Amino acid sequence: MCRATILPKDTIRRALSLHALRQRLMQTPDSGTKAHARRRGRLYLLLAGWLLGLGFAEVLARESFDWRPHIRNRIYFAEPDPLLGWRNRPNASGPYGSEEFTTTVTINAAGQRGPLYPFARKPGTRRMAILGDSQAWGDGVEDSETFAALLDHSMPEVLNFSCPGYGTDQELLVLDQIAARYRPDTVLVALFVGNDFLDNMSAGSWQYPKPFFVLEPPDRLVLHGVPVEYSKSLHSAIEVYRGLMQHSAIANVLADTFHRTWNAPLLIRPALAAEPWVPHSFYEREVSAEDKASFALTIRLLVEIARHSRAIGARPVVLLIPELWQVDLERIPNARRPLVEAGARWRRPQQVLTALLRMQGIQVIDALPALARAQRAGFPAGRQVFYRGWRHLTSYGHAVVARLVRARLGGAAASSPGPAVAGSGL
Repeated sequence: MCRATILPKDTIRRALSLHALRQRLMQTPDSGTKAHARRRGRLYLLLAGWLLGLGFAEVLARESFDWRPHIRNRIYFAEPDPLLGWRNRPNASGPYGSEEFTTTVTINAAGQRGPLYPFARKPGTRRMAILGDSQAWGDGVEDSETFAALLDHSMPEVLNFSCPGYGTDQELLVLDQIAARYRPDTVLVALFVGNDFLDNMSAGSWQYPKPFFVLEPPDRLVLHGVPVEYSKSLHSAIEVYRGLMQHSAIANVLADTFHRTWNAPLLIRPALAAEPWVPHSFYEREVSAEDKASFALTIRLLVEIARHSRAIGARPVVLLIPELWQVDLERIPNARRPLVEAGARWRRPQQVLTALLRMQGIQVIDALPALARAQRAGFPAGRQVFYRGWRHLTSYGHAVVARLVRARLGGAAASSPGPAVAGSGL
């Protein structure tokens, strides 16, 4: 009879380990290498297929679509700034456009769209500083077609400190930190009534946060959000996006598709006569509390810009750029009738701003009547003062604004400052 022998656990483990080692040694030496090579080959094949498909799609996009680099890619010309939120990228240049236009944008070494001037001004030379958003920046026109460039022929020095997306709050900071160093004798603030009121109440976007002012009693502006914090990883991704938009038709087609979805054009409705409509409560019989607050803050910021302009020896001027639908209403009397009957005032922002700012001795130039007249004159020939979809001034609109500003600034000086503005005046 055989007696079973019980081996210690350590001995069993060592035996199993030796057995596993012998099994591995007995295997074909290159079997593992071959499996790895097969996996790597499948990965390379998959990658090659993906690149081939992407290349085919890129060629198809270039052949099938009217591809132009930087379609709606204003971000290509911007960079983060700890005080302003963002600013024009110095020495940036390149094509930019939409389905309505293709232009070339050039930013000089000082971050301005236009000629580069030294800080020092020659004795006896007039110099204007323009503060504004994308309307004054010239979104949709060539460098030589902006109203700033057209004014530069007669001023003779015009420095355009405008930047797409800026609010009046950022323009105040630009005046103090940048424009004042150039010692202008005129500071022109181009206020776009379409969105500047709301921009002044905003802290920016997820992509580009911005500083903002709060109006505290009795009439004090308090700056918040400085220094502006932004994500370095996010802006690294933005740099990749810039590269794609510069070289890829697919990226431009996708950007164009998403833009069409998110930003449907704001046009006068064909059924306006039967359905009175305005974009927000500024134009209604009763203005909302939020709109009143944004209006009051904007007026206070404009008055502060005027005060700071006078402190450096400059004359403050406010240029009011209307919305596209206001120009349409001025041009088409029948479209105004239902709004008047409903108690709407389609020129209220311009009327209230003009009255209150003139009380402060600030010259106001309302571009709405001139643009409406030009639209009526240009309509038979197909000339538009605004792009219908993009809702920015065309080269024709910029030329009209330049003529208007040139004529108004050649007139009498503004009156003396009046009492402080209280409330929004709405």
